[in-house]
Amino acid sequence: MATVAEGQRYDFVVFGATGYTGQYVVEEVSRVAHHDWTERNIPLTWAVAGRSKDKLLNSLATARKETGLNLENVAVILADVADQDSLNRMAAQSTVVINCVGPYQVYGERVVRACIENGSNHVDISGEPQ
Repeated sequence: MATVAEGQRYDFVVFGATGYTGQYVVEEVSRVAHHDWTERNIPLTWAVAGRSKDKLLNSLATARKETGLNLENVAVILADVADQDSLNRMAAQSTVVINCVGPYQVYGERVVRACIENGSNHVDISGEPQ
């Protein structure tokens, strides 16, 4: 696991990386980041984010097993939808936050607000009709 350096900004942060969909996104981002690094020599930096450091590390271990890729340089950021300051810190470290935390109707606005206030782009994977 990479440590989060002060002032570090990542290309992507997968928020909610420990859920079912978040795990899938972590594996796909792993593949894309690895492909771009090795094939095009364009380094993509990214991190996983969520409430539990242990669960985030487990998510990375699962992704490492599924993809066969070295994910030691993937950073872990602690962020919680119940803590706006933590969301702001996460968003301030990311060019794009991929939001996998739902339900979006309940938790989405807080993450969007953090992204707007901290200059990050926001992608949510919601299929909620509301």
